[in-house]
This record gives sequence, structure tokens and C-alpha cells, in this order.
Amino acid sequence: MRFVINGLKYDTENMEKVANVKKWYESRSQLIKAIYNNAKVGTIHDCELWKSKKGNWLLTHTEDYATKVGEAITEEEAKSLLMRYAPDDYEKRFEEIPEA
Repeated sequence: MRFVINGLKYDTENMEKVANVKKWYESRSQLIKAIYNNAKVGTIHDCELWKSKKGNWLLTHTEDYATKVGEAITEEEAKSLLMRYAPDDYEKRFEEIPEA
């Protein structure tokens, strides 16, 4: 998959897939917003987290069963997602998570 985000090309063919994670996205549907009286309504998507050779992070998921979506994210958000959904991968890349 290829995406151009903020003037940078993200090509998953040339990136390292780091982990499968999940992320909540707010609905953009005007109908859904009307039904729920403009409340924040959304859904959790199964996502793939990628890292480029230059250290940039990309989150991808599928919407509406066919549309591929890519979102550039910060390293801090990537760390947060890894800590929550793939703690072993977090520890391999960054640091050991302290015992409780």
C-alpha cells in the first residue's frame, strides 16, 4: 500500500510491519452524528503498525470493507499502542516494562 501524507511517501512494501494493534476512530457520517445527537460516536479498527527505515510511523486499516486508510503517527502514539496491544514488541524496541 502507498500513501502520501504531509508530503512524505509511505510505502508498506519498503517498511517494517511492527505489530497488529487497535485504534478508535470517530465517525464522520452526518447520519450517525444526527442519530446520536452530535455525540462522539465511532468504532475500533484493527490496524497494522509500520515503521519506515527513516524512523517514521504509519498506522493502516481498512474502512467500509475495501478502502485502505493510512495515518502517519508520532513515535509516542506508536509506543502507546504497542504498550497496550503488543507489550512484547514494545519491550524489544524500547525498554522493559516495570513489574507491578
